[in-house]
Amino acid sequence: MGENHDRERALAAFAAFVADDDRKPVVVVAGCGAGATVAELRADGVAAYGFDASRSILETAAPSTRERLLEADVRDDDLVASLREAFGIDEIDVFVTECMLSFLTVDEATAALDRLRSHDRVGTLLHLVRIDPPVAAQDGEIDATILPPAEWQAACDPDGEDLWRDAIGPLDLPPSDPSDDGDT
Repeated sequence: MGENHDRERALAAFAAFVADDDRKPVVVVAGCGAGATVAELRADGVAAYGFDASRSILETAAPSTRERLLEADVRDDDLVASLREAFGIDEIDVFVTECMLSFLTVDEATAALDRLRSHDRVGTLLHLVRIDPPVAAQDGEIDATILPPAEWQAACDPDGEDLWRDAIGPLDLPPSDPSDDGDT
């Protein structure tokens, strides 16, 4: 299955680690596109859902995944309420921004992430950041904010509340086994 599946498997293990023991972990993927990450997480036993601002990309999702996707924007004031209602979920254990922050200005991203952090029903925020511009930006169709993870964190999360990772390569998440000190 390759590197992408390994990344989703690591994300699934992390979600299981941070979730309550009495239920499946819940992961929401912002900027999910056609839902590939959602589908992989579901295959690994996670209650995974996603949303994207692009209706046209969502329409390309496989039918089995499409029912777990929503057209929404991370900048929406009522995003968490919309997700909870649409998917019938109570808590979100891991909220992932998947290569989508570059579509926002730093101010928009800061406001959206502050709103997410303020919800008591949203757990860990994980941001997967790419430093290469989206295709639409390369083609001149949109403006993009291209910053490495450390610069996004400095701008949007100076207190270091969230997890910030480069979207390319291993996720390097905290141990998924409480007895694992990370040295194995």
